[in-house]
Formats: sequence, C-alpha cells, structure tokens
Amino acid sequence: MGLLSAVVNADTALDLGTVYSRIFVPERQVRICAPSVVMVSRATGRAVVVGRDALKGDELGWRDVELVRPVWNGTVTEYGAAVALVRWLLKSAHPGRGRLRPRVAVAVPSGAAKMERRALEQVISRAGARQVVPVDHGLAAALGHQTEGAGIAARMVADLGGNSTKMAIVAKGRVWAHHTLPVGGLRLDQAVAAWALREYRLVLSMEAAERSRVQAETLVVEAGDHEPLEICGQNLDSGKPTVHTVTAGEIASASTQVIDRIVEALEDLRNSCDPELTRQLLIHGLVLSGGGALAPRLPTLLRQRLDLPVHVNACPQDAVIIGAARYLSGPWTKKLKRQPELLREVPATPVPASD
Repeated sequence: MGLLSAVVNADTALDLGTVYSRIFVPERQVRICAPSVVMVSRATGRAVVVGRDALKGDELGWRDVELVRPVWNGTVTEYGAAVALVRWLLKSAHPGRGRLRPRVAVAVPSGAAKMERRALEQVISRAGARQVVPVDHGLAAALGHQTEGAGIAARMVADLGGNSTKMAIVAKGRVWAHHTLPVGGLRLDQAVAAWALREYRLVLSMEAAERSRVQAETLVVEAGDHEPLEICGQNLDSGKPTVHTVTAGEIASASTQVIDRIVEALEDLRNSCDPELTRQLLIHGLVLSGGGALAPRLPTLLRQRLDLPVHVNACPQDAVIIGAARYLSGPWTKKLKRQPELLREVPATPVPASD
C-alpha cells in the first residue's frame, strides 16, 4: 500500500458523547464504541485505563484513582483525560499504523462557542490527528440518515443521547435552527426507577429500569397496556430482593413527562421555521438517531404528536459517525464502501391509551 493510499484509507469519523464515544474508519469498515470514561490517578493526574476497563476498575474499587467523564454534551471538561480517551480510540481504530496520523472529522454540537470548538480540535490534534475537520452535529446526523441527495432535503433531526437530546433543522447542507435539551435516554430510565420507588418502595438499578422500560414499551406496542410484567429490585424497607407484577402500561406511562418535554422542544423548533421550510418538513419529516431512538414506542408517539413522518435507520447509534464520514469523503452523494441500510418509515400504529 502506497503512502498516499494509506493516508486516504486512514480517514476517520469521531463522535464524542457523554456516555459513549464512537469512532469509524469507513474505508476499512472499522467501528468502535466505548464508554466515555477515563480512570485517572489522583497522585499524578494521568490516565490509567480508558473505557470499559475503567468501569471495571471502578467496580472493583481501585484505590487512589478517580473515574472521569472528560466530555459533556460534546464539550471538553477534562482536557488531559479527553486526550487520553481520543488517543486510545485512534490507536484502537488504527492498530499497527505506527506514526500514521489520520484526518479526523468530529461532530461538534450546534451552537458550540469558538473556545469550545477550539478545545475539542486541540484535544483531537494532540491525540494524534493530522487534520481535524469539525462537522456540525445536526448536519452529521442528517447526512448519516440520508442515502440520496444527502444534506439537500430539509428535515428535522433529533439525536437522543444519554444526557441530552440534540435537535436541528437541516436543509441545503446547513443547519438552519438548533436546540439542545438537557434530557436524554438516562432520564427515561430514571423516571421508571423513581416510579418504582414511589409506588412500590422498590429500588431499581439503572440497568433494571432500562430493561423494564424497553420490555414494557415493546409489550404496549405489541399487546396493549394491560399485559403483566414482573419487575425485580430491592425492597426499601426490608432490604430484601422483591418481585412485583405490574402492567406494561404502568411502566410505560412513568416516562411520559420526559417524552412530553422532548415533544414540546421539537414543536418549538419546528414552529420557529418559515412557512416554506415547514412545508418541506411535512414531506421529509423527522429522523431519529442515538441510542434513545431504539425506544420501541418513541417513533410512533412522535409521529402522532408532531404530525410528521418519523424515520429510524437500522443502527441509529451510528448515524452521526456515518454522517461525519460522508462529509469527510467529499461530495455528500459519494458512496461509502458499505452504505447504511435505507431508512424505514415507522408505520402509524396506534398506541393504546393508558387507563
């Protein structure tokens, strides 16, 4: 492989999230997802381990170290730890590449201040990038969903991350309006955990709350609100493991207020558009990305509440890095070696009303 070919094949897309970070090398179809955490030595301030190993160390109770999340909503909060995280991601995506420094396209939050953008670019450059290409997060999400006329058709995008929902209206290759709501998928799980504690004095872990929420939403869509479902947690009074049988509708309704906030923010964003842009949104609709897009009821609820077509592709978590890679590859209509699956429009399946 020649040097020029090696450099081109090293082009990389990066999405630094609060909970998870993703990296994508399109020419080699390398995709890596890792927790956005770094274990830092309290004595030296240096990174010890990164990603899942850092989480394991925290679970094992390692001493004299601190678990750090160096990125919050796309903004660098801990410079040294952020460099360690990105360096580890680059080395993992480019094993055995020696001193080859890739060109990196990184998703930057819409509306990020110049200082925040500069800090993010400096982190990636110091971590080993030859060139840093910032891509507006909303545009990257839109490009990651589209397979034809990418970036041309006007549409609304919503990226549902762990701690926030990034919303934007994209048309003709630019972001026309944007908003970041400090509510994400974790808030849905927290709402279920709070409901279980309030109604049944049952303490649920976040993992148990998420599992129960997804199971409940699936049952509501497939069989209705009254399907029974068991939830297991720790009784607040006795401290003993306890199992309660509830209905799927009870659990699903626990996160209704959180979903309402997301819907209201999307409505406000849509209403900020001029009539022509609104007309185009009625045609092309809303596309969902991020892990929160996998919530079984959410696409149908959004379609009914917003009166817009709602689309989700096969792997919404990767939409932003696929879009950043498409932006980096040149013309937006240029095909990657392996295209993401075509969008599927969510059918307007009625959602059974809660009693």
